Amino acid sequence: MSQIDETLGRPERPTRVQVDREYAERKIEEFWDERASGAVRRILKGATLAFADLGYHGASTREIAARAGMSSGAIYIHFESKQELFHRVALEGHRASTGSFNVPARQVVEPLDRLRLGVASFATWLAENNLLAHTLEYEIRLRREPEFDDVWELRRGIDEHMAEILRAGMEQGVFRLADPEWTRIAILSLCIDVSRWYRHGTTRTPMALGFQYADLAAKLAGAT
Repeated sequence: MSQIDETLGRPERPTRVQVDREYAERKIEEFWDERASGAVRRILKGATLAFADLGYHGASTREIAARAGMSSGAIYIHFESKQELFHRVALEGHRASTGSFNVPARQVVEPLDRLRLGVASFATWLAENNLLAHTLEYEIRLRREPEFDDVWELRRGIDEHMAEILRAGMEQGVFRLADPEWTRIAILSLCIDVSRWYRHGTTRTPMALGFQYADLAAKLAGAT
């Protein structure tokens, strides 16, 4: 709730940090509302926020349980370990994030349309879900256990899809690239970094940002 400014006698406006956090938390709630139910949904919401604030190693099972509003023992009824819990968060999150690029990019035929539509949707998703996306990107880098192979397969899949689009564009003379591998890395890295710096509550909406990144990707690809 807003604090009351005693001098002016009216509510203070929430700061940009507060607006961003409140929106990001609502997006995490919506994310899990669509993918889980009951106690599992509460645990996944609490775990996602704990991982976002404290990191994988800093988020204890007790902290996750507290954020879910239940006991530590209740967590183990549904998840055998913190690693299994983080795997669920990482897998569902990567399915959504990579799907935001792959699905739209497969709905059109021309390489430039595939690139623009895929990047616009991907960057929009990363901005809309900035807290979740940032957590996934920076925590998954330390998780190389075999249990996370399916997550890394999703990450490789979007790399391969982008490379395929760029190759097709070069073959058709639509893209002029001296180094398609560098271009692939540059475009995807720029998109992923959106989750680090984007803040809700500004004049630039996630959708507007997505279209701007689509234009940027086309330029990086040397679209003719």
